[in-house]
Amino acid sequence: MKKVMKKVFPFLLLLMLTSCNSNRTEYVIGVRQNIHHDDFEYSVSNYIVTRFLKNGNDTLFARGVFYLVNFKVENRAKRVGHKWDNSTAYIIDERGNIYDNISDVQQFFEKSNHFGLKEKYITPAGTSDSTFFAFDLPFDVTRPFLKVRGEILMGDFFDRASFRRVRIKLY
Repeated sequence: MKKVMKKVFPFLLLLMLTSCNSNRTEYVIGVRQNIHHDDFEYSVSNYIVTRFLKNGNDTLFARGVFYLVNFKVENRAKRVGHKWDNSTAYIIDERGNIYDNISDVQQFFEKSNHFGLKEKYITPAGTSDSTFFAFDLPFDVTRPFLKVRGEILMGDFFDRASFRRVRIKLY
């Protein structure tokens, strides 16, 4: 039995590693469509593009253009909560430039919109949660896409971690 396992184990290991090897094909989806990641679904329910934000007498101006993205997480697991944070999503443009969430802009937007900003989120099994991410993109960005980060989980083996290759169109 040990000889069989010694021969089979490298094959299984290779199979698992190649099944997670990312295919270069990128998939583009739209607003209100889901990115599937194991037992979790990510989506953008809407987004706002603006040059400035107001809160009472305070005004915050973008260096370029603010993108405020309403990001939703649905946990379809039966028992496990899903942990995520404000770095889960990012924007990538047509040139491959990456833009991360800007927490100061996100906090300013929270003051006037009260969307329940947290530092870390735990979405219990069978529930959903959402937040707004805030990005400041240069004026010349014409094709921004939202993408998500995450660890490869058990359910991602079968679709080769496709969540890493899905982009949500924000134009």
